[in-house]
Amino acid sequence: MADSDLIISPFQYNPGSSSDVVTYLQGIKGGDENGTYLVVGANNSSGPDPVGLVYQGPLDAVQSNGVSGSGVWTIISVPEGFDAAGTSVYGPDRLVGDDRVNYVGAFTRDLDDLTPTAEDPAIVGFTYTGSTDGSTTSGWNEVQGVTQSGGLATYTFVHSVDGGLAVGNADQADRDGNTGYFSLSSTAFVVDIETGEQTLIRYPGDRNPLVTHTAYGIWDNEDGSYTIAGGSGSVLDSSEQDSDLVVADAYLIDYDPVTGRFSNYQTFAYNNGEDGVDLITHFEGIYRDDHGIYYLPATSVSFNGYPDLATASVATVERNCDGSFEDMAEWSDLDVIKSGTDVESILSTGNSIFANQVVGFANYPVDGGSETLESLSFVASLA
Repeated sequence: MADSDLIISPFQYNPGSSSDVVTYLQGIKGGDENGTYLVVGANNSSGPDPVGLVYQGPLDAVQSNGVSGSGVWTIISVPEGFDAAGTSVYGPDRLVGDDRVNYVGAFTRDLDDLTPTAEDPAIVGFTYTGSTDGSTTSGWNEVQGVTQSGGLATYTFVHSVDGGLAVGNADQADRDGNTGYFSLSSTAFVVDIETGEQTLIRYPGDRNPLVTHTAYGIWDNEDGSYTIAGGSGSVLDSSEQDSDLVVADAYLIDYDPVTGRFSNYQTFAYNNGEDGVDLITHFEGIYRDDHGIYYLPATSVSFNGYPDLATASVATVERNCDGSFEDMAEWSDLDVIKSGTDVESILSTGNSIFANQVVGFANYPVDGGSETLESLSFVASLA
């Protein structure tokens, strides 16, 4: 379990410390030097549309007028020709060579309150290959996902990238009306950064139209295979707003891009289901260490009776001798406390992990109550 003195919150880019600006840390990888990191995300400094952010440097407690860390922050925007209103960077990957990276994410489009269509989508995914500051104009590419029905999505999010492949989701909505969290009609896909080719992720039983999956993390195992992390959901009747959620587990699945085969699908419930609380469990990212052990930042959202609970944690998963994943994970909750105070977050998300560093988002009660919340990003160093 992470101790409170290992938490930095806020860790943000908010010059001038405006109370209206919120920073979202969404992805992390190692930096170009030992002890440094490449962190991506966004803030809302321009208003309702996001402003893409990249941070390079150590994850230290330096704070200066609303700007965290002793490293360098850079604002990232998709090129003007993309007709973008805002940019949100979800995942980074540092490439071989000097100052070369992949970024993935999504950009919003201003539809003037019109209903989004396949021809005029609301949110479009992107991939990027080039210099760290986003200035390689030719390196930007749009990604409009294809849904299970074969139509182009009105909402596409590309969440994570590693080893030349990225994962994301295509949908006709950005959030589910029941949970307010992830959509329950989402199509998960893999996209090749170089070619732009999309492959729908095939899950056991995924021909059931009431079962959906998200893909939020991908890791190159460097043996020709990749491991994908995300969440599954199932509703009794997707046409009814008050349908009961009957399945809501995190999952891992392996992918071989040469054969196109998906294998070793395994689901996981928060705390291995021991708490008996109705929770949606979702893996937000993935990291694999040199011993082949996987670390999964997770968010568990209360549902069907506990609407005010969201827990950030890290699940640790190992493989069996036959290469499949063990069906029980080791779970460690993150005790997210606002720096310099004893105020603990009551709604937290663990968004991404690299080595022992987790980035996420927290909501702190103001003046001891729970009705008014202060939203801040955090960095957690795991012991």
